[in-house]
Amino acid sequence: MKRALVLVALTAATLGGTVACSDTTTGRAVPDEAQTTSTPSEETTETPTEPTSAPGDDDTLASLDPCELFTSSARSTLGVMGAPQPDETPSAKTCQWSLGTGTAAERFTYGVGIFPELGVDKVNSTGQKKEITVGSRRAIESLGGGGAVCAISIEVTATSRVDVQATGRDGASLCPKVLEAAKLIEPELP
Repeated sequence: MKRALVLVALTAATLGGTVACSDTTTGRAVPDEAQTTSTPSEETTETPTEPTSAPGDDDTLASLDPCELFTSSARSTLGVMGAPQPDETPSAKTCQWSLGTGTAAERFTYGVGIFPELGVDKVNSTGQKKEITVGSRRAIESLGGGGAVCAISIEVTATSRVDVQATGRDGASLCPKVLEAAKLIEPELP
């Protein structure tokens, strides 16, 4: 037992030392040559873009307004009229529009939710989930809310997504409308 712990400690120390050495060596091996072969603008351009490419996508998603993802063209195509109703939760920014003027069976609500820190693998649904493709992106179609909600969660990154949903009397019958809306929203995503 002690021997295993010593081995684990030595392995961790060795790996930690290797990481520390490689961090110290990178960019500082020959400071005079680095200054003569590159300009400050090159260094500034290279440094921010490499380490922030994945987090930048999540930051871009977090800065999006879900109400603006339904462009005027998309609203016209879907028959969305009226003012959007924005909201925010700890994990998402959302926006909703009420549609339909007839009976309760004819009325429903479209919703868009931006989840900058939850990927499609974190979709929480009480009903059936199935994997689909929207545009060129992986997506999950799910039913929830006691069968009243159909949602399509579109993957933006492995750890972020945008949900498009409709809530009404029969979520399953609303899934074709949600898919149509998701196809219109997908090109607007980063």
